[in-house]
Amino acid sequence: MIVTLLTATTLRDLHHGKAAAGACVSRVTGIKYFRARLQSMIWKLYKFPKGNNMQCMEVREMRCFLRVAETLSFKRAAEILNVSHSVTTKTIAQLEHKIGTPLFTRTTRRVALTPAGVLLKRETEELIRNLDRIQRAVRHETGAASGRFSIGVTPIAMQSAFPPIMRAFRALHPGLEVTVEDLPTEAQVKGLLSAQIDVGFLIAPASDPELEIQVLKEQKMRLAIPTCHPHFSSDGEKQIPLCAFATDTFLVPGSGSNDSFHEAIYRACDTAGFRPKIRGCDERQSCLGLVEAGMGVSFVLEEAEIALRPGLALVNLEEPVPCLGIAMAWRRNDPSAALRDIRQLAGEA
Repeated sequence: MIVTLLTATTLRDLHHGKAAAGACVSRVTGIKYFRARLQSMIWKLYKFPKGNNMQCMEVREMRCFLRVAETLSFKRAAEILNVSHSVTTKTIAQLEHKIGTPLFTRTTRRVALTPAGVLLKRETEELIRNLDRIQRAVRHETGAASGRFSIGVTPIAMQSAFPPIMRAFRALHPGLEVTVEDLPTEAQVKGLLSAQIDVGFLIAPASDPELEIQVLKEQKMRLAIPTCHPHFSSDGEKQIPLCAFATDTFLVPGSGSNDSFHEAIYRACDTAGFRPKIRGCDERQSCLGLVEAGMGVSFVLEEAEIALRPGLALVNLEEPVPCLGIAMAWRRNDPSAALRDIRQLAGEA
C-alpha cells in the first residue's frame, strides 16, 4: 500500500513539477528535485519521529545496502556499484549507525542479513524500483533538452565492437556531450534501469523486462600461454584441445565483475571434461604479465593484446572454444533520437 500511494503521489508531483519547471528542465535539476521529493514522502509515509536519525538515510545508502543484501558480498557489491570496497563498507557502517542496529552479520567466511536487514531489504526494494521508474520517466522526457548522452562499456566491448560505432556516432552528433564509463555488465543493467546511463555495451547473456538487448558480435577466444609451456609450438596454426590445459590455472581479469566471461570459460571447460582452476586479476595486463611469468594461461580476444610480449604465444583451440557475445542494451521505451541513431549504427557495423 505504501508503495502504491508513493507511486501515485510521486507521479502526480512529477506532472505538476514538469509543468511548473517548463519543458526544458535539465536532467540533473529534475532528478535531484524528484529524489528529494521522493525521500521526503518516504519518511512522511513511515511516520518516523522528527528526531530520528533515519530521516537522514539517503537513496545512495539504500542502493548500496540492496547490492550487499542481494550478493551477500561487500566485494561483489562494490564491483557492481563501481566503487571501492572501503567505500561500500563505510556506507553500510554509516547506515547501521543511523538506523541504530546491525543489518548484517559478518564473519571471515560469510555475510548474512540480520532480521532488521531482512525487513529493510523487503521495504526498500519496491521503493528503489519506483524511484528508478520515476528517474527513467524524467530522463525520457528531458533527455533531448539536456544535451547529454551516457554510455556504459565493458573492457571487452571496448576492445572490439565499440570503437568504430563510437567514431560514427560522434561524427553524427558533434555537439552532444557524451560520457563513457567503464562498467561491468551487471552495473550497466543497474545503470540503465536507474537512468544513470542511456545505452550499454556489455557481455551477453543479460536480461531484464525493461530492457532491449541486441547481440552485435560473437567472438571466439584464443589462449595465451608462456613460451615455456609444454604445449608451446612455433606452428601458430596448430589447434590443441582445451582439455590439454586441464591442470593449468586460468587467469581471468575482473575477479568476479565479469560473470559472463567466467561462465563462458566454465561452460567450455565443462564440455571439455574438466573443472577449471580460475584466479582473478585486477586487469588484463596483470593477467598477461602473470602468464608470461609462467603462473597460468589466459583467454584473449585479440592478437594485439600480446603484441609486445616476447614471452607469450597464442594457441588456437579445438572445439569447444569459449565464445563471447558483445551486446548493446537500452531501455525499451526510451524515445531518444541519439539512442535511435546509435542503434542504427550498431546494426550497420
